[in-house]
Amino acid sequence: MFELLTSRKTARQRILEVACDLFYHKGIRSVGVDTIVEKSGVGKATLYRHFSTKDDLIAAYLEELDRHDWKQFEDKIAKHEGSPKEKLLAFIDTITVTMMDPGYRGCAFLNALAEFPEESHCVKRLTVEYNSKLRLRLNQLTQQAGAQDENLTDQLMLVITGALSLAQALGSAGPASQLKALATHLIDLHIA
Repeated sequence: MFELLTSRKTARQRILEVACDLFYHKGIRSVGVDTIVEKSGVGKATLYRHFSTKDDLIAAYLEELDRHDWKQFEDKIAKHEGSPKEKLLAFIDTITVTMMDPGYRGCAFLNALAEFPEESHCVKRLTVEYNSKLRLRLNQLTQQAGAQDENLTDQLMLVITGALSLAQALGSAGPASQLKALATHLIDLHIA
């Protein structure tokens, strides 16, 4: 899921790739630096040369997820140029496909925030930034598709967040499987 796209990986890339995988699948607090060092095949000094603290590595993990998600969103949306409503539905499709992945363990940002709820921690800032960008992009798409206000954006944000949470708790075949149908219904209600 978190493989960096290069043929020959640097030590920093190996560390980040291993950290991304472990943090997502095991939880951030439960993974120690020693485990990351061992699995990435680098020395502890090398890890600390690239990431001064574990918090720096956590921030890099969330920034990598942010890049990964936005690349997926924009790649999917680009296939529907000229059709604003289809672009919006493609955005929802990207989230649906993510939730259906057998390795899905919930929204990484929400999971990280549950582990680090402190206002001063980088996780809080990065989660707020990610969700703000998500809301802004959704709002752009809903406005392009013809929505008259931000109500559709906020309703879609609530439905998406609920689906992401429920897919982890109850599985992707449970209530989360209704994301596309519910999002489509909301879109149809707001857009002629």
